[in-house]
Amino acid sequence: MSESQQNPVPPTEFESGDFVGRSREMELLLVALAEANDGRGQVAMLSGEPGIGKTRTAQELARHAGAQGARLLWGWCYEGEGAPPYWPWVGPIRSYVQQTESGLLRSQLGPGVADIAGLVPEIADKLGDVPQPMQVDPEQARFRLFEAVSSFLKRASADGPILLVLDDLHWADEPSLLLLQFLARQIDDSRLMVVLTSREAEAASSPIVTETLAQLSRVPAFRRHVLSGLEVSDVDRFFRTEAGQDPEAGLVQSLHAHTEGNPFFLGEVIRLLAAQRSAGEDVGELGLPEGVRDVIGQRLRRLSDRCNQALTTASVVGREFDFRMLGIVLEDVSEADLLALIDEALEAHLVVEAPDQGDQYQFTHALVQQTLAETLSTSRKVRLHARIGEVLETMYADRPENHAAELAHHFTQAAPVLGTDKLVRYGIMAGEKALSAFAHEEAMGHFSQGLEAKGVAANDVSPLEDEDSARLLFGFGRAQAAILRSGAAQNLTRVFDYYTGRGEVEKAVEVAKFPMAPGVGRRRVTDLISRALDLVPPDSLEAASLLSRYGWALGQEVGDYDRAMNALNQALAIAQEQGDRQLEMWARANAAEVNFFNLKLKEALSDGQRMGELIEEVNNPQAETVYRVNAVLSATAAGELEEVARHASALISVAEDTRDQSLLAGALFVNSGISWVRGDWFAVRRLTDRGLALNPAHSAHLLSRILCEYETGDFEQGRGYQDRIIATARAGRHGPGLEIAIPSYGIPFVAEITGDFEHLEEARMGSDIVLSYPSATVFAAQMARTGLAVNRMLTGELTGIEDDYEALLPFQGIWAAWVGIDRILGQICRATGRLDRGLEHFQSAMDFCQNTGQRSQIPRITLNYAGTLLERGGAGDREQAGTLIDVALAIADTLGMGPVKEQLTQLQESDLASGSGPSEPGNPAGLSQRETDVIRLIAAGKTDREIAEELIIAIRTVTTHVGNILNKTGAANRAEAASFATRHGLD
Repeated sequence: MSESQQNPVPPTEFESGDFVGRSREMELLLVALAEANDGRGQVAMLSGEPGIGKTRTAQELARHAGAQGARLLWGWCYEGEGAPPYWPWVGPIRSYVQQTESGLLRSQLGPGVADIAGLVPEIADKLGDVPQPMQVDPEQARFRLFEAVSSFLKRASADGPILLVLDDLHWADEPSLLLLQFLARQIDDSRLMVVLTSREAEAASSPIVTETLAQLSRVPAFRRHVLSGLEVSDVDRFFRTEAGQDPEAGLVQSLHAHTEGNPFFLGEVIRLLAAQRSAGEDVGELGLPEGVRDVIGQRLRRLSDRCNQALTTASVVGREFDFRMLGIVLEDVSEADLLALIDEALEAHLVVEAPDQGDQYQFTHALVQQTLAETLSTSRKVRLHARIGEVLETMYADRPENHAAELAHHFTQAAPVLGTDKLVRYGIMAGEKALSAFAHEEAMGHFSQGLEAKGVAANDVSPLEDEDSARLLFGFGRAQAAILRSGAAQNLTRVFDYYTGRGEVEKAVEVAKFPMAPGVGRRRVTDLISRALDLVPPDSLEAASLLSRYGWALGQEVGDYDRAMNALNQALAIAQEQGDRQLEMWARANAAEVNFFNLKLKEALSDGQRMGELIEEVNNPQAETVYRVNAVLSATAAGELEEVARHASALISVAEDTRDQSLLAGALFVNSGISWVRGDWFAVRRLTDRGLALNPAHSAHLLSRILCEYETGDFEQGRGYQDRIIATARAGRHGPGLEIAIPSYGIPFVAEITGDFEHLEEARMGSDIVLSYPSATVFAAQMARTGLAVNRMLTGELTGIEDDYEALLPFQGIWAAWVGIDRILGQICRATGRLDRGLEHFQSAMDFCQNTGQRSQIPRITLNYAGTLLERGGAGDREQAGTLIDVALAIADTLGMGPVKEQLTQLQESDLASGSGPSEPGNPAGLSQRETDVIRLIAAGKTDREIAEELIIAIRTVTTHVGNILNKTGAANRAEAASFATRHGLD
């Protein structure tokens, strides 16, 4: 299949003048079409068995859409034919480009023109002056492509509604499916309707298609329509339309029974019957074939032998084939004879002409092609692939790279007779082409085939022996890194070793400079960059570029702050000395990130003036976004309101200019965090929706949303997001990354709100994992430690809580991701009986929130603060607690924070009224009266929830009392506390 082929109008699966048996499905599809035309984009899936009429239904919808002025774009997926990456998308976009005036096209393509032009070269041919795409991390390059395509289609649909059909989705390549998932999440405010067709069984057997459908099912605009066979009445209408005559008695029922109403099967059977009757054959009792392949086989046998031979050869080419190429392959068939053979196949409705494409033809259904191909022996098929590959190689000699996937496919199949040289050559070419299109999964497949042919194992340590092996493994490793597969650093190191061993320094440094992110325990790039630094002049800009990456990697991957800053300072000095402001900006931005993740807040903000000057002088939105994100995080944590406002206001628009997934997600997150602490829940939901559309597994956005939903009382929504963050953590259990640290930190806070301890053990395991890694960043370790401390207090297992206090004490006075450290320090002091010290921490936390406008924190701080005052029971403590609760209740009511309002009310009506008070003279171990009530119920075997219900207090209050009881009585657990109660007659 040639990349130059395109089908703006699809051939029909079966020919019929009327559209029958789909009235209900069509009614629903037309409703969706109307919604899309009104600016509410839609995605519809038509699924069912082969031949059930999926494409025909899509065609009928297209007819209605065209009548309403919509633009039709149609793309196909192909099975095993060497299609280039994103093939289902390339054809529709190319068709649109060719039909659209240049000025309008340029405005619709927008800032993503360079990225899309890499996928569809005709854009550059038409517009002329398309810039080169920006060189960025490969994972982000793919995001830029996805964002560019989605934005282009949305802008184009704003100028006129578009119906985009992607046919045979079950055969789609993985990158195409990922692009579909991305577009579906962006489609809601567009005049775009996407219609998908897929075979039910094939889709179910493909993990990536199954995952795509699971992701699509979460999109509100997605609807799935499973098509079934036609009813008997529809079969009657179908026969009359197809045969042009009335059916004989009993024929319709027999046809329905044999075909189960499958339209394609029906059409084939009716044509077979017509051919038999036309030839004067006695059809007798009908003797209908048992399956659709049997029907096709019988119909093929009615063709001439030479026609069957030509079609069988064409079936090896693929679903589509070119007349000229087929004529070259069939050396003994003249052009005139081949035309006659094609006419014979056209008359039999086994092939159709591809509209507006000259000598291009297509089998009417994939089942026709498959039936033909299955008649070939393996030996014959291999030799046909060899012949076809050689013919195509000659035809594409001027630009083989544009057809590399197709050539690689045929030469891979032909390897048993031609050897592996061409397989490797075109495999490298196809892999590089796929990488340039950010189709990383497809690239891995091409490079993997080449490595297998060379006898080279990926993810191994054996040295490489030749240039082809190095090129294949370099491509494979880059693809691995782009999709976060393990082994990438190891494979790139093997390639680096090959080039350094041969003295090819330039190529070795190119390997080390590949923009693979640090692995935080997963992938190790620090050593590779370090070795590359030994190969370049120490004061060169190349060294500075490597040093900037090296410092970032040391900070994020190794957790070595001093060495990281030393490398970054060296990079900065070289950049300043040689006047490279772009590189200077990157060094300063990377330094800000390393400083924040080490909670060096003043240092992270110290470059503000110089970065402001560089931002004015240099257009580097990527570095600017990195700096501003970390500046906002640092300023928020330090309570520097002016700095927060200065950077946050510009952050999202700058990040949007980068068209970088992780940077935009980060910009959205820090703004959602600002909204969260202010209690602007609408903004939190809006911003996290955008962030999760970019990355559904983004842990920081998930936790913001979880706490937003739980704090406002929507526990059902909160559980849904919590399940997602737990799934992300389970998938990342191999290192101390934020995907583990964040849920280990956040789940205990959810338990504080709900009293549900179901996931606390798993959260504790996550904290232990992060803290076990010396390479964990200070920020990740602080989050894990905070979560661990709250976890201990909730469960009453206080062993180690003093270590938590000492570890967190250096960070008192800062707000770090959702919760102020002083609140946690105060809770630890309260749990360990140091009430006065705890009150000091709570007052610091309260002062910070009041000074910085972090209103959403105040009610929950008050719950701890007031409870501690009541527990201390000193002069004026009850009055102060009452005042604090009144203020907190007003804030909770204003912000709609139902759960904490309920907990505050319980404290006000219960603890404040009766008082847990100071210790009573007659109570052992200095227990207060309320603690005595609690320990009595512990001895009775009551759970925290049951105790809370009996005493009419909050579960969190019970948990705090339990912690105090264990501390005062010296009990290690609840069982020992119960024993204490029995010994002292408290049971």
